[in-house]
Amino acid sequence: MRSWRAMGEVELTVQRYSAEVVAHRHAHHQLVLPVEGALSIAMAGRELRAAGRSGVLVPCDARHAFAASERNRFLVIDVPPASAEALGAAPWFERGAGGPVALDAAAALLVHAAAAELDGAGSVALRRQWAGLLVLTLAERGDRGAARAPEKLRRALRFIEEHAHEPLTVADIAARAELSPGHLHHLFRAVLGTTVQARIADVRLARATELLSHTDLGIAEIALRCGYADQSCLTRSLRRRRGVTPAALRRGARSGRPAEPRRGGA
Repeated sequence: MRSWRAMGEVELTVQRYSAEVVAHRHAHHQLVLPVEGALSIAMAGRELRAAGRSGVLVPCDARHAFAASERNRFLVIDVPPASAEALGAAPWFERGAGGPVALDAAAALLVHAAAAELDGAGSVALRRQWAGLLVLTLAERGDRGAARAPEKLRRALRFIEEHAHEPLTVADIAARAELSPGHLHHLFRAVLGTTVQARIADVRLARATELLSHTDLGIAEIALRCGYADQSCLTRSLRRRRGVTPAALRRGARSGRPAEPRRGGA
């Protein structure tokens, strides 16, 4: 039987973020669940997006950078590894670490109900009750989704990771996975809570961000290496998704001045 005493160490907060890029890590797992707006999270060479019906699971000790580009509000649940284990949800956290969390209609309703009740109010006990309900609901749905995820979907994801620097099409990926384009779209939506094109864009932007931050390569060369047609395409993507230009992102990464993380932040 899952222990609700573990909820004594789980924290739930309602957070709003700025457009400033912040980077940090923390010693607990974290669920970032969207209520409104979007948050971009770069982590382990991937660009993830908490928006709509897709949250993000940040594993403990994973360095990640995040920024919002519009009015936003999120439920943020901090789950120490020991609490995840006590709840029987540790396998789900391990499988989903560093990836998207799909919210079905029922889960999305729970997220919005919790935000409505807890934004600006709510006792510690009430927040922990909501945190427990959300963690267990998402873990149970995630376990069912993982059981349904076929090898063909995993094959498509590997192909995107390996070939994102090339001019990929949905037809290319579907053919490699031995699926029709329509079936591939359905699997991405149902299991991952995202689209094929969004996944390609995430991989490309994460790699470009990493190269801009940690190499002296020219911006045009980075754009080509990451699958963009030219430097202007990379610039448009960064402005749209992160609210910065490649040059500004590089200057910020080299300044060594990330903002201090807020407790409960992504």
